[in-house]
Amino acid sequence: MTGRLGAGGQGIVYLANAPDGAQVALKVINAEVGSDARRLFEREFAVLRRVSGFCTAQVLDADVTADPPYIVSEYVAGQSLHAFIAEHGPLTGAELDRLAVATATALIAIHRAGIVHRDFKPQNVLLGRDGPRVIDFGIARVLQDGAAVASAHVGTPRYMAPEQIRGEEFGPAADIFAWGATIVHAATGRSPFEANTLPAVLFRVLHEPPDLGALPGHLRSLVGRCLSKDPADRPTASELPLSIMDLGVSPQAEPRRAGRGAAGARTKPPRVRRRTILASGAIVAALTLTAGALWWARDTPHGTGKATTVTQSATTHEPPGYALAAAGAARTIFETWYSLDYTDYDGGARRTLALLSGVAAQDYQHLIGNSKNAVVAAKAKQTARATAVGIVWASPQRVSVIVTGLSAITRNGTPAKSDDPLLFAEMIPSGEGWKMDYARTTPSGSAAPADAAWPPAEVRGMVADAARCQSEAFINGPRLEERPDFFDRCTTGRAGQWWRELAAIPDDQVPDWWTWQYRDIGTAFERFDGPDVATLIHLGDSARAPDHNVVGYRLHLRRVDGQWKVEDVTSPKDNRSMFERRTQ
Repeated sequence: MTGRLGAGGQGIVYLANAPDGAQVALKVINAEVGSDARRLFEREFAVLRRVSGFCTAQVLDADVTADPPYIVSEYVAGQSLHAFIAEHGPLTGAELDRLAVATATALIAIHRAGIVHRDFKPQNVLLGRDGPRVIDFGIARVLQDGAAVASAHVGTPRYMAPEQIRGEEFGPAADIFAWGATIVHAATGRSPFEANTLPAVLFRVLHEPPDLGALPGHLRSLVGRCLSKDPADRPTASELPLSIMDLGVSPQAEPRRAGRGAAGARTKPPRVRRRTILASGAIVAALTLTAGALWWARDTPHGTGKATTVTQSATTHEPPGYALAAAGAARTIFETWYSLDYTDYDGGARRTLALLSGVAAQDYQHLIGNSKNAVVAAKAKQTARATAVGIVWASPQRVSVIVTGLSAITRNGTPAKSDDPLLFAEMIPSGEGWKMDYARTTPSGSAAPADAAWPPAEVRGMVADAARCQSEAFINGPRLEERPDFFDRCTTGRAGQWWRELAAIPDDQVPDWWTWQYRDIGTAFERFDGPDVATLIHLGDSARAPDHNVVGYRLHLRRVDGQWKVEDVTSPKDNRSMFERRTQ
């Protein structure tokens, strides 16, 4: 290593020399990369290396099993777009067009390789001597899906698509949204959803039209489409360069909704008129060549065109789309509920109330009525992020979820408190979205209605068995050795080995925490990572008189010989495995 290039939420980037003397960028990841992330990255590393280096900084090497994990990529000498705009002001004319074409071409290469960038923004566009280069593609997925990320978000809210903020499944259309926001920043010096606080930014992205400022007319309509709230209304990456160069691919008069995949991205590229293809054939050929060996990394299931979605499951028991939308809305409302700022207390309260209904609205009005004076007097600020959302049950009229998260409070600019808030919430449809109708730290007690379409019997049994096994492990503690069937019935892999070793230790070495009382509070489904891999959110009351403490766990399940078993248990706060604790 010869120097430090910069630092961000994902890690620190160093300038280094490769064995052949070439300069490279060495990113040391500021996160603990778990086993899931390692498997993911090892599987996709070859894909990342196949993305063309024409408009991207190529990934050269990586070791996510190292301590610390690192990724080596091509070094691009030059400022980031964000730094350049801050120093020299917005781009105009041909400079802006060149940036737009080059970054759009990079997205073509990235998407054709089956990758979604997830964190496209001005900071991840470098202005090299040979033109703009896009960096950090594919890294955000590894961090979000399997690492304990130190920063609050994977992704930057001002450039994140609405579906990404809501925690929904998303695909390449989210990158198109981020591209549009980045072009607005390049042309105006600010985000199209600029605001003073994070909750205000999130609200603007989700509910307000973008501010395109002085964006020139030939880009204005195209970028406006890219910033549509509905991913189905956005163009694909392959449409962008030709539209920018005004070669006959004009914005569509009406959105095309046919053939949408679950992630909201169109499943087929638009038809382009033959005369347009002939007129622009040389340019299309050039773009294809610069993209290198372009190929789909995943098979498309059942002809649905979901090859570029972020998550993909062969199971037939995924929650219905409306339940996923409700869970995404619950994530956003949770963060808004637990975020406040004394400088805009009333405005924040109004925005939060607009997302609530019924009992939740009454509870929140009571809360803000009692807390305003104290918050303003202490110049207090609270920020929050949801770390996990699980679906308990779902019907078209009501969806029950569990949301866990982290929050931090400052008073007079000094850190005062951190907390792990959780909500049992129930969501109801409202217009084209969802509102939170119940939001408390205890379940409402309402059972799933008769018309609940989810979960099906298999998922319901999977959740119940996993919750029972988790509780059984804590309740029986050292006596697990007297229940030899527990290990084969409930555990596999890392979990099985760890529980067996812990149960075998002498009584005088039993960890103190294992002698506490334990009570199951609630368990909810989070996601399928494949036909035989699932994740649940589990809450339990870990008590040692007179203290009680609600603890959240993420249960990682694997189906072995037709039976779901616990493979790992991690914290929904930071993804650290419970089995990394030392037994002593």
